Amino acid sequence: MPEDKLDSFVLKPVGYVSSEYKHYTDVLNRHTRRGWTEDFSKIILYPQHAAKLKGLDNYSHIIVLYWIHRSGEWRIPKNHSKPPYVKLFATRMPVRPNPIGLSVVELIDFSPKTGEVKVKGLDALDKTPVVDIKPYIPALDSFSEASVPHWIKKHLDDHHNHTHND
Repeated sequence: MPEDKLDSFVLKPVGYVSSEYKHYTDVLNRHTRRGWTEDFSKIILYPQHAAKLKGLDNYSHIIVLYWIHRSGEWRIPKNHSKPPYVKLFATRMPVRPNPIGLSVVELIDFSPKTGEVKVKGLDALDKTPVVDIKPYIPALDSFSEASVPHWIKKHLDDHHNHTHND
């Protein structure tokens, strides 16, 4: 065990999510293109962080890091496609040792005066604490050679095709 290992540390939210979704079951088609990805919500920054939004002009997307504060309420769906040999760190399930969420979302509008950030596609519930916001930079944050296991590809293909047949 490393000598400088931290047992714990403190994260302080910079704001919170304002969304119509109060519970994860409120979201229709959670795993489809018409679920979270089509939804608009706001991030409300605390006043001391509002001006830190300056410079986000002309970014189309941002990365939002948040604390999944209600992860204990989540239950894995009965028909989930995860094979039994796949464990937690090979998934994006919200119940984690440190329930940190990450979403790349479309930046619709923001105000350094009010601290409001309007986004599209944030998969976080109302009042979710926001830990950080970073600009999405395609040259740094996207890897065209990235791959996923077969079971994820099948899951995504099944759900993508399902949305077009509704």
